[in-house]
Amino acid sequence: MKVKKAHWAMFAITVAIIICCMIAITVFAGFKHEDVKFKTMLVSMVIVLIFQYLIADPIKFVILSLDRALWPPRIYIPPRNDKDVGEETDEKQYRMDFLRQRLRSQRSNLVLSSRYRNYALNEQYKMIALDVFTYGKYFLCLMCLVLVTRDQTLYHNTRSITELFMFNHTDYTGLQEVYFLNQLFDFIESTLVIAFNSNATDGSAPGWVHAEQSVLLGVIRLRQLRVSNPEIGLDAPKFTEMHYMPDWQLPYRKLHYSDKYWRIYEPWIPVRLSLEFLDAVLMNFDHVGSLNSYPELAGYVSLLARSAANSQKVIDYLIEYHWLTLNTSAVFIDFTLYNADVNLFSVCTLRVEKTPFGGIVPDVQVDSAKLLENVDQMPYTGLAALLIYVLVFIQFSQTLAVKLWYEPHLLKSIWNKLDLFIFLVNVMVMVLVVIRESMVASMMKKVEGASKMEFIDFRRPSRLHQFTTVTIGILICITTLRLWRVLQFSSVFKLFTRTLYLAWSAVASTAIAIVIFLIGFCFAVVTINGNNSSNFNNFVKSMVMCMCFSFGFSAQVKPSELFHGGKWLGILLYGVLAFVIIVLLINVFVSLINDYFAVAKTIRDSEQENGISFFEFLRVELSGWCGSFHKLPCFHRSYDRKGRTVAENVSWELDSMDRKRSMRQRQRQGYYQVAGQESAQDALLAYTDRGEKIVNVGNVLSAQLTLLRMILFDDDADGWQGQRAQPEAPGADPGSSPSKNKRQDEAEA
Repeated sequence: MKVKKAHWAMFAITVAIIICCMIAITVFAGFKHEDVKFKTMLVSMVIVLIFQYLIADPIKFVILSLDRALWPPRIYIPPRNDKDVGEETDEKQYRMDFLRQRLRSQRSNLVLSSRYRNYALNEQYKMIALDVFTYGKYFLCLMCLVLVTRDQTLYHNTRSITELFMFNHTDYTGLQEVYFLNQLFDFIESTLVIAFNSNATDGSAPGWVHAEQSVLLGVIRLRQLRVSNPEIGLDAPKFTEMHYMPDWQLPYRKLHYSDKYWRIYEPWIPVRLSLEFLDAVLMNFDHVGSLNSYPELAGYVSLLARSAANSQKVIDYLIEYHWLTLNTSAVFIDFTLYNADVNLFSVCTLRVEKTPFGGIVPDVQVDSAKLLENVDQMPYTGLAALLIYVLVFIQFSQTLAVKLWYEPHLLKSIWNKLDLFIFLVNVMVMVLVVIRESMVASMMKKVEGASKMEFIDFRRPSRLHQFTTVTIGILICITTLRLWRVLQFSSVFKLFTRTLYLAWSAVASTAIAIVIFLIGFCFAVVTINGNNSSNFNNFVKSMVMCMCFSFGFSAQVKPSELFHGGKWLGILLYGVLAFVIIVLLINVFVSLINDYFAVAKTIRDSEQENGISFFEFLRVELSGWCGSFHKLPCFHRSYDRKGRTVAENVSWELDSMDRKRSMRQRQRQGYYQVAGQESAQDALLAYTDRGEKIVNVGNVLSAQLTLLRMILFDDDADGWQGQRAQPEAPGADPGSSPSKNKRQDEAEA
């Protein structure tokens, strides 16, 4: 006890010295840093502490272990004994500490009963309590981190830029007003050349007509995909990759001055595939359009310039040599905007698809992302949330590693596999963030030294940012699923789990039947009405609309959309959708689950539960914490006599308890069924609990009297030695011994 107090005293002195030094430095020297500098210093300190905790300490312990294992001491030196060096222990203080500890354990036994002796249930509750503390804390920190770091300006930026490019405005034409392919160059000249150079001065970066703070990074890239045969057939289109001369002339010739005038020949040569690994992973995808799917790493590319005059020359050159022809299948316009006020990158892709009927189908895709968001630029709330999450994740990883290291057979459980998957997903998110930051840093250096005719592709870090966001969403999903195991102490979750276990085969077969019927219905609706309704023009959209209609979202589907095959056929289709799918099949599915739920509830009620609840278990396990809270001044209540003696107050309180108990019994008999007669086993358990409680109360009183005798009368060690030598008997005084001296007799008198 003295050693523990000495340690606390040394800790308090150290903390006081540190605080005094910091106050002295603040008052006399003073320091004031900028927010960015202060955040950088704080992050550096945290990184150093985490490095010491995760890397330096394990290395130190490994070196010490190798030293002890390879070079053991030749002579064994026994540990020091305080009595050998002349330090006498305080026997009385030691006895009092032992009695206080024993008194606390005996008080804890007062709340125990026979129902607490279900050791299997207690072990289960212990594991659940550990999971609640570990995963509940981790889940809350993850939710706080996601909520703090999410930025609502991303949605508004995406929506506003999409509307600005899609619709007409005062200064330029929207993409929606481009109906034929030969109007595309007019749109490019009006919207992407003049509008982005109207606010620019000589030697300055191009500014947008609607927002001067939005700067165009690099130049605009035009990319078209051409088909070898413009005739439309049943087969998927084949995009050509042949080399052409200007004006799509053949045969192609490699001229000795083509490298010098490569801007002239570039629009007629297919794009060169990048050999980088990240391009193969991030950029090797297809744009899913309204008519076809278009590969990203293919086509013919032409770049505009930074100034309006040079861009106009490029457009005139493409028009003169007929860059857009009948073989053009789709045209993509790629560029990147940066808004310095909100630190947002907007990666824009405008797509135009040529239909077999001569018109085009426009589309605008905008991806907004904060690619330059470093820790020194985060707000204090986000920085604190990130720091807490890192610490909680380290604790989570340590708990998982210790559990799997000492008990590897636990990995066979699906929940432990899910824990390992959560850890791997977290590591994956960290790796993706590091790769994205390094990629953005290298691209920003490229922006500083970029030439006038260079396309800076920010789609790679943008897609990596999207992949990171999707991975974080998956992490939230699996963490929420992991809480299902944690919440198994609740009777509702137990009942629902048992219902799923009983009904999974019947529910699965019913769901398969519903899906088969729904697929057939969606095929029929798409075939009959798909050419005249936007909600049923393809199978996937038709399936989604039918499912939404089945679950009550009927505002998007009008009956007239199903009447394009005839009035009576439309009435039949709408009746099938409204009656058969919703009323019949969905209600059968819900009724089936309800029946199994009732069966599971009957099984649960028939099982006799002779155990405690989870909250009763926590009340016993955390009794020390609750006692600490009860010691606070706000929980202290003064004794109010109310004009009565102590005996009268006790008698009045007991009578009040009897009146409340009888009132509850009368209410139960009046409003509910009368409970059955108590069984013999329950009566025996209640009788045993009462006897054990009386014995425990006697032990508590005996320990208190012994401790009080030692404090008041300075008792010697005779009773103490007898108490330690003899085992404790129910109802016996822990401080009593066969031989009592005269001082003990006088004290008892």
